[in-house]
Amino acid sequence: MRTGFAHGERRRRARSNPQHRNPFLVADGQNPRIDKVLRDACEARRVPGVVAAVTDPHDTIYEGAFGHAQTRASRSMQPDTLFRIASMTKMIATIAVLMLHEQGRIDLDAPFQRYFPEFRQPPVLGSFDQRSRRYTTYPAAQPITVRQLLTHTSGFGYWFLNSELRALMTGEPEYYNPPFLMFEPGRRFAYGISTDVLGQLIAPLSGSGLDEFFEQRILGPLDMRDTGFDVPADARLATLSAQTQQGFIEAPNETAGERPRGGGGLYSTARDYLILLRLLLNDGRLRDVQLLTPASVREITRNQIGELAAERQLSAAPQRSDDFLFMDGSQKFGLGVLLETRARPNGRAVGSYGWAGIYNTYFWVDPAAQIGAVVFMQVSPFSAPVCIELCERFELAVYASLVQRQNRNV
Repeated sequence: MRTGFAHGERRRRARSNPQHRNPFLVADGQNPRIDKVLRDACEARRVPGVVAAVTDPHDTIYEGAFGHAQTRASRSMQPDTLFRIASMTKMIATIAVLMLHEQGRIDLDAPFQRYFPEFRQPPVLGSFDQRSRRYTTYPAAQPITVRQLLTHTSGFGYWFLNSELRALMTGEPEYYNPPFLMFEPGRRFAYGISTDVLGQLIAPLSGSGLDEFFEQRILGPLDMRDTGFDVPADARLATLSAQTQQGFIEAPNETAGERPRGGGGLYSTARDYLILLRLLLNDGRLRDVQLLTPASVREITRNQIGELAAERQLSAAPQRSDDFLFMDGSQKFGLGVLLETRARPNGRAVGSYGWAGIYNTYFWVDPAAQIGAVVFMQVSPFSAPVCIELCERFELAVYASLVQRQNRNV
């Protein structure tokens, strides 16, 4: 298995300069409007560094890198800087599950346990006393389905979003066997470990480990050479910085990665992730690689939770995450992605979709505008107001540039 990193410089693909064919870019291949948003955030020290990029269905139409990837080492952000993309791994896991579904190996509405017999469904939380940490549970009325895991309506919570789970945590986060579900399956939307649980069925159904399936069936065919679970061996990995009242405190880079799982753990670049967004913009096909049918892409991007609301998720661990400020209760959820039901003023259209990673990496796809975009930082806590503000300013600058391009083409 190729790691995607050990020989990054030698294996980095050559990329053509879009300057001469892309009217989105002006002034020597740059977009001053977008550049200013990103540069200002770094120069004002609101974030240590950022890489952001935009693609249409065919090619990158903007990329910008500003600030520091490694502050102490004085390494600047570059378009090929490597990031921990955390829960943006979930989009790849969702694609993997849908590939198996297309092969007839998974019925999305079947109980998860049908495909993973060793699964023992947790009971549902009845009551919880924070002082004594005593709780009561009761059996769930129905088994968790594959679709409920894909849509975060399974009942599974997250330790940093649920105070009950956090109170019981004594070591590493639990991604597979929590003591209880937070609610009856199918009753609510709540972000949790569902994609980690779901990722366990990749191996028994495909005959390959999850990391091997990702590599052989998705990352390799798409030529996403800088995406993988192994810790990058070169110096392109950005450091993590924690936001404090005194500024950002940089942590040393890890020496070992997480065990491969469906809900997180991947390292990637903005350039690589745009490839995935181009796949979605092209209805599951990119060049000569067909990973999904158009019908599967439509399933990803349609409302899967009915009358339920994708409500703002509230933090139970402020150092890890702020409240999910990009959610306002108007959104729905598809398969692995948040769906916009209202157009953002001067921004993305109804039907746009996306998600994020815990270290403030974000993506969205706007089928109406035919673009996909990423904003990558490496900052804690997640959804910090300064990070959300940067994302919003970036979005406004992107769409203002699109309007400008359209006016020039009239």
